[in-house]
Amino acid sequence: MSEQAAVCQSCAMPLVKKEDHGTEKDGSLSSVYCTYCYRNGEFVNPGATLEEIAEHGAAMISQMYEMPLDNARMFMTGQLRTLKRWSGRIVPTCQSCGMPIFSGEEAGTEKDGTESSSYCVHCYQKGEFTEPDLTHEEMIQKGIPIMTRKFGLKPEKAEEMIRTFTSALSRWS
Repeated sequence: MSEQAAVCQSCAMPLVKKEDHGTEKDGSLSSVYCTYCYRNGEFVNPGATLEEIAEHGAAMISQMYEMPLDNARMFMTGQLRTLKRWSGRIVPTCQSCGMPIFSGEEAGTEKDGTESSSYCVHCYQKGEFTEPDLTHEEMIQKGIPIMTRKFGLKPEKAEEMIRTFTSALSRWS
């Protein structure tokens, strides 16, 4: 089974459009890296550190969403630590809320009690969504106060950011 990712596994850029994806040596699209990080089967900047990528991403996030730079740095560092380039594996992401699923305790459960490979424990239990009637819009609205409190975002910027980062999740796409 080939690896797939909703965000670049080097810089966390959402992989929404075909042109967002980097390329492999054979010219095919990378399923895990973006065009800014990975071309022709190699990293564009192979010596880059997590801290350098976080600093670059933080500057962009800070500007795009008017997030205080220190908060953007904290956000980016947390995001990057979950990615394949930095963790050595693709950490599954809940396809409802976007939470990284690091361990079985954080995974939702299927009807038979096995771990869900797609959803976290907060969104999915016993083979069903914990909030089955929740819409994408309602999920975004629930996240706004969390993002404003945790990262110092204005509500409209928190909404924009959540919308961007959740639009590719399978529950909402």
